[in-house]
Parts: sequence; C-alpha cells; structure tokens
Amino acid sequence: MPSAQPPALLASNLSEPSYSPTAASASTNVDDRHDRSSSTPTVNSARQGGASGEKEKPRLTEQEKKNNHIASEQKRRAAIREGFDRLTELVPGLEGQGRSESIVLKKTVDFIHLKMQERKELIAEIERRGGCINENLRTFLLSPALQATNPSTLHPSLRRRNSNPSSSRRRRPHNKQTHAATPPPLTLPVLNDLRNKRVILASASPRRRQIISHLNLPQLEIIASNAAEDLPKTLAPIEYVLATATKKAQAVYEQEIMNAARGEPALILAADTIVVDTRPAAASGLAILEKPRSEAHHIAMLKALRDAREHKVYTAVVAMAPLSSARQPGYALETTIEETNVRFDAGVTDDLILAYVRTREGADKAGGYGLQGLGSILVEGIDGSYDNVIGLPLKATLQLIERVMEKADDENEDEDEDDDDDDVDEDEE
Repeated sequence: MPSAQPPALLASNLSEPSYSPTAASASTNVDDRHDRSSSTPTVNSARQGGASGEKEKPRLTEQEKKNNHIASEQKRRAAIREGFDRLTELVPGLEGQGRSESIVLKKTVDFIHLKMQERKELIAEIERRGGCINENLRTFLLSPALQATNPSTLHPSLRRRNSNPSSSRRRRPHNKQTHAATPPPLTLPVLNDLRNKRVILASASPRRRQIISHLNLPQLEIIASNAAEDLPKTLAPIEYVLATATKKAQAVYEQEIMNAARGEPALILAADTIVVDTRPAAASGLAILEKPRSEAHHIAMLKALRDAREHKVYTAVVAMAPLSSARQPGYALETTIEETNVRFDAGVTDDLILAYVRTREGADKAGGYGLQGLGSILVEGIDGSYDNVIGLPLKATLQLIERVMEKADDENEDEDEDDDDDDVDEDEE
C-alpha cells in the first residue's frame, strides 16, 4: 500500500492553500461536547429543572424509548451507508490501491459533518469492504480538530458558507433547488422494469460499480464472484475473457438463485477485462496481461506495453436472467465482447514507469495501469470505448441487458404456451 500523504496535503483539489489539521489541535470537539452536556446535566440545571419540568414533559414509556432508539439507530446506520457510497462513487479504487486513501477523503466534505463515532464506524466499514487506511491518515480523520462546526479548521473555500451556522436555514431552499436540477434517470422500458427488481453486479470492482450506477438501478447489489480465474493463458484472448466472465456469472447464479431471504434476482451481470500484447514476440504465453503479481512484474509489464506502443483491451460482459419457467438451463444468457486499441506514449521513460508503479494505482488493474487516473500520463490515445478500458463498456452493457430481458420474456411466454397446449391435449383425451 502506498504511503499516505501528510494531513497537510489532504486539502480539496481546488487551487487554494491546504489547511493543516494540527494547526487547530486545541479546538473543541463540538459534537462530543454536546453529547456530554446533554447526557450529563450539571447540578444547577438539575435543581432548576425540579419537579415542574417533569410535570410539563410527561415521561416516555419503555416501549416509546425503545422505538425512538431503534429509529435513531436506523437513521444513523443509513447515514453511514450513504457516506460510504459517496466515498466510493467519488473516486474509483477504494479497495486500498493507489490514491484511494487521499483523494477520496480530501474531496469528501461530508465526512467532516459526521460525529466521531460515526467516523469510526465508517472507517471500519471501508476496511471491511477492502479499503486500507494507514495510521497517519486514521489519526488525521479522527482528530477532534477536523470539525465542520469550527470555521478555522475548514479549507478556505468552505469557510464562507460554514462560518455562520444560523444561515444554514436560509440556504436550505438553494440546496433543494440544486438537488432538483439533477438530471432524471434514463427512462427506457427495460430499465424502468428493473428499477423495482433485484439486480446483481457480480464484481467487486469499484470502477464497474461506478459505471453501472449511471443506469440508476435502485435494487443493484454488489456480490463478488468466488469463481477462480484459473483458465490457461494458452486460450485465445477472446475465448479466455468470455469463459472467465461466464464462470463469474454462473457462480453467483448458483449462489443466489435459492436465496429465500432476498428472492431470486431478475438480472445478473458479470464482466472480465484483459489487456493483450499483440506483438508476435508475446505469443509465448505473455500475450494475456491481467493484474501484476509484484512490483518487478508490474514494471516489466508497463515497459513491454510502452515498447509495443499499441495493445488491445478486451472486456467480456455476461448478462443472465433467471427464468420463471422450468425450462433448462433455468436462465436466459447473452454475452458481448468489446475491443479497444490503446496507444502508449513512446516517450515514457523508465523513471516515469517506476514512479507510477510505486503509486500502486495500477496494482489491481488488468495491464497494470488505470486510464481514468494517473495512468493516463502513459497513454497517447485510444481507438474505441473509453469505459471498456476502465472495465465495463456501458453502451454495450445496456444493449446486452435489453437483449437478455427480451429473450427471458420470450422463453417464459413460450413455456406458458406449451403448458396451455398440454392442458388442451389432456382435455381431448
């Protein structure tokens, strides 16, 4: 894992000076102070309350207290989940590689509005999902100085709008208006039908999750496939990538089709991406490039891509729609393979490759680089789908969804017609 940037460098990427959390270390944690003052009244306040306060405010029953506690807990957990979603959507790569620790959090103003316990739970959830936050960054994030209610600890671009807490009510209509200006979702019949159904993306890749989120499927679940990616590299690249994606989809299908708690999914999507060195010299088994195994392997991989100048990126996408009928094999299946040509810059030096490798941004990516991030400094241009290189060609995926859902509907209708014919034959007999 790369070393985290010093807290002083974790400012917003606006062209303004960064703020240092240590500069305001003496500031008071307002949320914690409020919790202490509200839960532990002083002697004077207890005397002033007296019996009259109890008469004016009737005591809650134990059931009411329990209900209030449950509602508060559900609201708090929902806020934490939403905070995690915001973090993962801002920048791909939250699995602990590359710039996830610094850029995700330096762009997330919402994090500083969380109470201390909520921050701890959010960080714990990020780590459970594969994120990696080192001790220096953890200390900074949990510092009482990092408080939105203390203007001196905010980035200069945020102080003006946060300096007057009482003005938040006046600005609230403006926030609602901004939210209302968000473009509506894509209104296609197949997407409208899937928005109230269970849809599974069989991939833990935050980049694929970010791309598929553009389709706005509220019931989307991320369930990583446990299928082993152990097919021989001697297969042709197209065969290899398609077979791997199909294995991923089938593994999740077998796992979730009998899920009584959640119900069977309406759609399962799986994908696999490979980078292919097309030089004749690569025919010895090095043609298919996936994730680098070590730093040395990573460096050699990028040097080979630079020397080759051009390579191909293939992404296979598999869409599986379980059938309501008993027709074998129990699902409709459609596949697609997208190809993109990528040209590396011949002027990329060995020093630049070494510096990029040590950022660890490309350590979890096929081919060892991320086109959507720092890896773009290695690339001269592409011919084909940009999001295919990232991991999921959105246009091809949407067309695939339309085909597989139409196929599933047709097969279910055919099964119903066969059942009707059987009933007629039995009546005639």
